[in-house]
Amino acid sequence: MKRRISAKVQLMYTALFILIILMTVAISYISSIRQLERQVIGSNQNVLSQISKRVDSTLQEIDLTTINLLRSNDTRSFFEDSGPDSAQHLLGLSMLQDQLGNNLAANFNMKAIYLYSEKSGKLLSASDYYPLESAPSMGWIKSFTGSGKTGKWNASPPAAESSDFLLVRNYPFTAGPKDRSGVMVTRINEKSISKMFGDLQFSDSYNVFLVDRNGNVLSHKDPKLIHQSILDNSYASRVLAREGRGYVVEKTATGKNLVFYDNSAYTGWKLIYIVSQQQLSTLSLTVRYILIAMALLMVVIAVSASRFVNHRWFAPMEFFIARLEEITVRTPSGFQSLTSSQALSYNDLHNRIEQVFTGYSNAEKKLHESIPALKLQIMFDILTGNRTKFASAEPMLNHVGIELYPQHYIVLTIEFDNKAMLEKVGDMNLYLYALCNVAEEMIRSRQDKVKGAAIQMNDDQAVMILSFRDAGRAENTMEARSFGEDFMAYVEVQFRRTISVSMGEYYDHFQDIRKSYLESAGLISCKILMGHNALITSNDVGAWDSGRLLEVFESVDAVQETVKQVNAEKTGIVLEELFKRAARCNLSKEMMVQLCLQVILKALRTAADSSLNEQFQTEHEAVFIRLQQCETLYEMRMVLSSLMTELIQSLQEKRSSKKKSSELIENVLSYITEHYSQSDISVNYLADRFSISPNYLSKLFKEYTFSNFVDYLIEVRMKAAHRLLLETPMKLNDIAEQVGYTNFSSFLRNFKKYYGMTPTEYRQLHLNS
Repeated sequence: MKRRISAKVQLMYTALFILIILMTVAISYISSIRQLERQVIGSNQNVLSQISKRVDSTLQEIDLTTINLLRSNDTRSFFEDSGPDSAQHLLGLSMLQDQLGNNLAANFNMKAIYLYSEKSGKLLSASDYYPLESAPSMGWIKSFTGSGKTGKWNASPPAAESSDFLLVRNYPFTAGPKDRSGVMVTRINEKSISKMFGDLQFSDSYNVFLVDRNGNVLSHKDPKLIHQSILDNSYASRVLAREGRGYVVEKTATGKNLVFYDNSAYTGWKLIYIVSQQQLSTLSLTVRYILIAMALLMVVIAVSASRFVNHRWFAPMEFFIARLEEITVRTPSGFQSLTSSQALSYNDLHNRIEQVFTGYSNAEKKLHESIPALKLQIMFDILTGNRTKFASAEPMLNHVGIELYPQHYIVLTIEFDNKAMLEKVGDMNLYLYALCNVAEEMIRSRQDKVKGAAIQMNDDQAVMILSFRDAGRAENTMEARSFGEDFMAYVEVQFRRTISVSMGEYYDHFQDIRKSYLESAGLISCKILMGHNALITSNDVGAWDSGRLLEVFESVDAVQETVKQVNAEKTGIVLEELFKRAARCNLSKEMMVQLCLQVILKALRTAADSSLNEQFQTEHEAVFIRLQQCETLYEMRMVLSSLMTELIQSLQEKRSSKKKSSELIENVLSYITEHYSQSDISVNYLADRFSISPNYLSKLFKEYTFSNFVDYLIEVRMKAAHRLLLETPMKLNDIAEQVGYTNFSSFLRNFKKYYGMTPTEYRQLHLNS
């Protein structure tokens, strides 16, 4: 009967859960679809606007680059010089071509730059310079001179590559048609524009168009559609007539489309993006599937939860209540019928359940107060100073089986050597547990003189409290030392591992056990000085010697000096001496780690290399961990030697590279000094001669001379002209040619700019003085 009631309760709760889940899913689906449609429209409009701005930004950047080129002196010389090509003019054109090449390299959207001069009838690009008549394929460029199309973006170039954009600028770009002397045409790759369309949510780049005011397609992923018209589409007239950004709805045979548009204030072009109802439905379908999956998952969870709760709580509770009711009607002769007996009251049931849980709590409390846990807690309280009176602690000590004398204590701290060999924490815990058992067995074998106990204090160490029957500092200290040595020998034989033991000072009173423990815990870190399998006392470690500390600091300075000299062998010798002096000072492990870090920092400061400093900052934590893991001075010295060797190798490589660069630039400067009279000497000429790139040569020239190549060459030629003017009767034309100028006017201009007067005035001033 009662089992049937629990089944009905389970079915009722399951049906209620399913109803709530279905209603929640339906409401969520309706609100999600509406919100999703609004978000899709808003997000697509925003993304389309961002892409339109990106297109405008790209074109504006190219336009600005073009205007800056038109303002340069070399460009002005090209358009205005109509005479024969002099060496000086060709040098200027070469530098202009370098500028064009640099601009094309810096902006991958620019495909080519052409300059056409009406005065000379010649065409200049980054790689060519020739009369326009000799290249019929480029004759279209002449159609832009004096045209109203200049100064604007033109998406219908007459060239064969009709998909590209052209930006046309007159020279001067502020002059009227009668005053123009040439034109600059910049070709932009249309594909770099259409690639930007891929950021749209439903974009495969085939439903995105860039059109002009007349509806002609300017950019599209399919090249065949470029320059086709969109006027045949029903949405075209509405989109082309509107300004700003927005969207219109287009109804088609397959459903409706959302046509988003964004108008560019810079070019007047429109970016159009078409999203079909099918694409929008894909998102709603995804939401629908997600909600259905969530609903099914929630139904499964609800059914499972109700079955679990019924099986885990309702059914056992029914059985439990039934058993309690049976107990209440039990008589000496057996059980009475439940129907004829008095029903179990709720107060009686409450009292019975309370008795059960009270008994469970008491059992749980006794479990937590088990002997091992209680022993660990008592020992921990004694070592940390939370229990300071022997009389109050003795009953608990006897309860957990710890025997101590009321007075005369020494604490030992024990730590395994070569801890890295015990790879798992579980292995270390097992070893320490066995270590404590062995220690207590050995203590019990000496109970006529010594009593004590041992516990695992942390993941690495065990601690032992020894108490002595009789007073006497010297005798008890010797007894503790003897016990420690015997214990170490036993562990080495039985465990086949070595341990290090540190011994605190001897104290008479129970409350001073904490002091002895803190002393032993501090001494265990000094095993890096004593080595493995060592018994460490304060007498063994001793005190610091200030004189020896100064020797350590001197060795640190010596390491810094050998690193500065980039001498790896000498650095190794100095490091060895440093560690010998540090060992004589009895420094703890923590101090040795900090000393090593200071050596590394000083060496890096000596190297004065920002990249090496950044590398150390990145790897500082790893270096610190490596040093912390060292258990002997030898291991620590090997780690530090390895780091110093890597640092010195890096310095050697950098200095070698710098030396090669210095030798190269010295050879270049020597060549300029000997051959400055060559009129065709240039950065490209020298780069070819010395087999390096022009950009790298210019960079080295700037670093070593603090001047650019042109200024340096002018300075060398002007100093040579100075000598010829004052020491020879040569004519000015001959002097100009002698120092490398084929154009006499360029020589006069540069001389006056350098000396502040003409060559004639300079000669007269110095010869008359």
